Amino acid sequence: MSKRTKLSGRLGKVQELFEYGFRKVQELLKREDIRKKLIESPYILVEEVEDKLRVTVPDVMTYIQASGRTSRMFAGGISKGASIVIVDNPKVFEGLVRKTRWFIEDISWKPIEEVNVKKLIEEIDRDRDLIRKIMEGKIPKEYYDPVKSALLIVESPSKARTIASFFGRPSIRRIGRYAVYEVSTGRYVLSIMASGGHIFDLTMDPELMKGKGLYGVLLIGDRFIPVYDTIRRCRVCGEQFVSLDECPYCKSKDYFDKAEILDIIRSIAREVDILLIGTDPDTEGEKIGWDIATVVRPFTNEIRRIEFHEITKRAITNALLSPRDISERLVESQIVRRIEDRWIGFALSEKVQKKFGRRTLSAGRVQTPVLGWIIQRYNEYRKDIRDFFYIDLEGLQLIVDDYPIKESVKKTIEELKESVFVVESIEEYEAEITPPAPFTTDQLLYEASNRLGMSASQAMMLAQDLFELGLITYHRTDSTRVSSVGRMIAHEYIKEKYGEELFQGREWGKGGAHECIRPTRPFDSDKLSQLIREGILRTTKPLTYNHYRLYELIFRRFMASQMKPAKVIRAKVKLRCKDYVKEIDGIFKIEYKGFSLEYPIQDLMLPPLKEGQELKVLNVRHVKRPSITLYSQGEVVELMRKRRIGRPSTYAKIVSTLIERRYVTESKKRKRLIPTKLGIEVYDYLSREYKDLVSEDRTRLLEELMDAIEEGLKDYQDVIRQLYLEVTDIID
Repeated sequence: MSKRTKLSGRLGKVQELFEYGFRKVQELLKREDIRKKLIESPYILVEEVEDKLRVTVPDVMTYIQASGRTSRMFAGGISKGASIVIVDNPKVFEGLVRKTRWFIEDISWKPIEEVNVKKLIEEIDRDRDLIRKIMEGKIPKEYYDPVKSALLIVESPSKARTIASFFGRPSIRRIGRYAVYEVSTGRYVLSIMASGGHIFDLTMDPELMKGKGLYGVLLIGDRFIPVYDTIRRCRVCGEQFVSLDECPYCKSKDYFDKAEILDIIRSIAREVDILLIGTDPDTEGEKIGWDIATVVRPFTNEIRRIEFHEITKRAITNALLSPRDISERLVESQIVRRIEDRWIGFALSEKVQKKFGRRTLSAGRVQTPVLGWIIQRYNEYRKDIRDFFYIDLEGLQLIVDDYPIKESVKKTIEELKESVFVVESIEEYEAEITPPAPFTTDQLLYEASNRLGMSASQAMMLAQDLFELGLITYHRTDSTRVSSVGRMIAHEYIKEKYGEELFQGREWGKGGAHECIRPTRPFDSDKLSQLIREGILRTTKPLTYNHYRLYELIFRRFMASQMKPAKVIRAKVKLRCKDYVKEIDGIFKIEYKGFSLEYPIQDLMLPPLKEGQELKVLNVRHVKRPSITLYSQGEVVELMRKRRIGRPSTYAKIVSTLIERRYVTESKKRKRLIPTKLGIEVYDYLSREYKDLVSEDRTRLLEELMDAIEEGLKDYQDVIRQLYLEVTDIID
């Protein structure tokens, strides 16, 4: 540009864009408001020198590269190093601190006064001395802890890629159509591959369905033995099945058998020192890990389970440092849940199919009471039709269903339009509104449904992606607990955006390994999008508009949960129109915004009003409608959690199954659930013939029994025995 050389072709286009951007920056820098904001920025140094701006910014990439050379990888892990930064300008240093966190999430800066420098130097010298002696052959292998080789199994390829990306650029080894990512963590030379979820399911072998067994479970003596087969996936229609030689849905014989994955895991397990199971932190993940461990155990020396609730470098590193054994109790709970699902589902489905003459119908213990709620709500909705008047006043809208109709609706509307409402009394009082807790699964699905118009299955699919990309914590949880790491992330964001005074860290629950659904970094959706566009943050899968919408919802809710309460002036207002009196309660004024800066308060906001004030009626609209609304998907999920039916991992599936079976439809505009004629008939039949089996109380009791198995309070065989007696009673 300084030589004013004009380029041509593609480079000429780039030059034009660059020059345009340069001119725009020059124009912006001439504006006083822009210059002022730059000068006030706490992260860059901006000085006016001879009527020109001189901007000093930190070179973060050079710093990361240079500081990384203070340590090195060797046979005992990674040697200790030290980086000491001499601060000659606090603003530029703060910019360096901020930007390094974009690249290295767990970086921690400490004033040198807080560090025992003498001890640090001794540790550095000790590592360097050890490296020298190892290289000279003076230390036998058994006297130091060499780097081990390990195979880490996770469920999805996306999760495998994300974890591999934390430890530099991975090498990729292809075995057939499967990718195995190889990285070095310092402690391990780590191979990472995906199992693709469950590998086994209860058999569908005809001999074990009835006769020798019951729907894939054998009774030998007094013990129940579930029999498993590898899962097969049809390459034509994508459906999964087990045991059969052709797809039961489309009859294709072109399928993929997950036994292939087991063969690959076995072959790699022979090469490594340890097999690590890193599946999801719930009963399903535990069972997947247990299945793999069972069939791979003869091929490897050691098998351990690692558990992490977010996919970040910090969480993975901590998990690698604290492996555990597979929990037999969690596995037993999942076995019971799967047997119960198979037995009750198959037994009831056979009855329903026979009754209605349709082989596509199904039934289940949990979906039946949920279908009943939707039907009950629909019946209440149809019965309770009322006359609603939407009355627009000056600065306020009233929605009333108790206004007396004189002669006709038309005359009542005309009368209202000529009327005024008088503020008869105002009772003001101060109130403090605490922020909502961070999301659990049911609350996320509720808000995603009501605020974003997403179905439960769509929201869960998007949340699954966000989790696997390392952007949010595990999304199947009923805990609101916030870890110290979560509070630290919130503190960083709130302090930078609003100031220290608005932060109020809360745990929202004690104990337990599970945590709420929260972001893993202090980036809102705009910042996240910017960092991804600039290549600073790389995701292994592109994010869509809906990914960002759901992420923003999770982010705002979490940040609000760590902020101070809002303080408001509320008022109870009595309005009179002739003989009609309407009382309303709402917020007059927000005295202190607090958390509402991040997450708006959902309440009626009242305009300024005075006693005796007359409010003219501007418009009146009449609607004849029910006083209650039909359920949305989110509201059904919330009801499942309140009534303790289902699990975070099954909420969305239960609702989507009802829709897929056409027992329920969803209205296109308002996204409300409406039972179909078929759904009502199936529910009436099941609740009449098998009331005790599909009742809400019995379903809830079974959930409690499975919790008791997880806690070691119930023997899983005893629970299966109870189920067996129930099911054989239906079949007989």
